[in-house]
Amino acid sequence: MNIRKQSSGAPTSTRLAGFLLALAFMLATGCASIGGMDFDKPGIELLGLEPMPSQGMEARFLVRLRIVNPNPIPLEIQGMAYDVFIRDSKVLSGVSNKGLKVNAYSESVAELEVAAGMFGSLALIRDLISNPAEESLPYRLNAKLSRKGFGGTLRVSREGQLDLGTR
Repeated sequence: MNIRKQSSGAPTSTRLAGFLLALAFMLATGCASIGGMDFDKPGIELLGLEPMPSQGMEARFLVRLRIVNPNPIPLEIQGMAYDVFIRDSKVLSGVSNKGLKVNAYSESVAELEVAAGMFGSLALIRDLISNPAEESLPYRLNAKLSRKGFGGTLRVSREGQLDLGTR
């Protein structure tokens, strides 16, 4: 008994059409993800650092960050984690679940609360006592940006100088 002869031409053409449709969908999805490889990492810049009322023994600060989107599609940030290092000592860290949308080829400013880490701050103070800063302090900002939906996570870093204004 041959089971293959029981199927008619119509179901085979339906299966072929389904297969071709699935293949076209996979190719289109593949092309879309290849286009996603051209996605440039956003820029990040430390704009300001302002003291806030402390909570117990923990010093709190408001950090203002500029996030630049150099891409032709909006960047929708669902949340972020960030650390600020001064003279290689981790002195500030925080997380935020505030959403932020940065339009295509645009920039936005995020205001985030951070806590000063006691050990990193003590290491920085000890370093400043033995090697005082004259005009500026080197900083590094590391941020992890979680994109909304299936966008994944982006890690960005920025280095610069904090001007002490001691002219």
